[in-house]
Amino acid sequence: MTRHLIIAQDKGGVGKSTLTRAGAEAVPEAKIIEIDMSSRLRELGARVTFFPMRADRDAIERTGGRAARGEYDAVIDAIASATIPTIIDVGANTSNSFFHVLQNLSDDLASAGVEMGVVIVVTSEPGALAEAPSLLASAKTFARARFVVQNQMRGAVDESLLRNIADGAEISTLPEQILDEEAVAIARDGGFATVAKLDPGKLSRKFGMARASRIRRDLARFRLDAMQAICSPANWLIG
Repeated sequence: MTRHLIIAQDKGGVGKSTLTRAGAEAVPEAKIIEIDMSSRLRELGARVTFFPMRADRDAIERTGGRAARGEYDAVIDAIASATIPTIIDVGANTSNSFFHVLQNLSDDLASAGVEMGVVIVVTSEPGALAEAPSLLASAKTFARARFVVQNQMRGAVDESLLRNIADGAEISTLPEQILDEEAVAIARDGGFATVAKLDPGKLSRKFGMARASRIRRDLARFRLDAMQAICSPANWLIG
């Protein structure tokens, strides 16, 4: 069986790409599939296969809806043909429709030796909390393992509410990060793969010793916290 770990949430801006990057650090042999309007994981280079979504309105109208029906065909084919652990980053406004396709193909994927795990990212935002239960319920039909990562970027979710939403899925937490502005820019542009390559001397010359040290500490802590949040799903991915 080849295992695939989907990182999903229909609400945008919840940290899916952050956790995908952390998963890529935790499982360096894993391939990455990115499903989104535009590619964000460029620093991971050849590890990433990017699938642009969604079928545009003109294509849907021109084909009488057939473009939308076949929207995920290439993604499913890539999943079915994978021979090594794979992390799948599903962009905003895509998870529900993608999960519906996986529900319909669950028997076919199992026959092809594909085993799916799902990470649903939640924040304290109402939209993210509202979407999570339906995604987790859908995942029951095709996923062998379900996880919830609480991203505290906008504060903590009430503990009893979080357990109720998780519905038995394993929960982990990415603590709120207080980052220097330049650290945010480095993480956004280069991901966690950049952290170990930062040149302390160059940073000190550019920002001064105190700020350079703070930037490096911020990024090292952010990387570690994110990898700890994705640890259980990553361990499941590699069996």
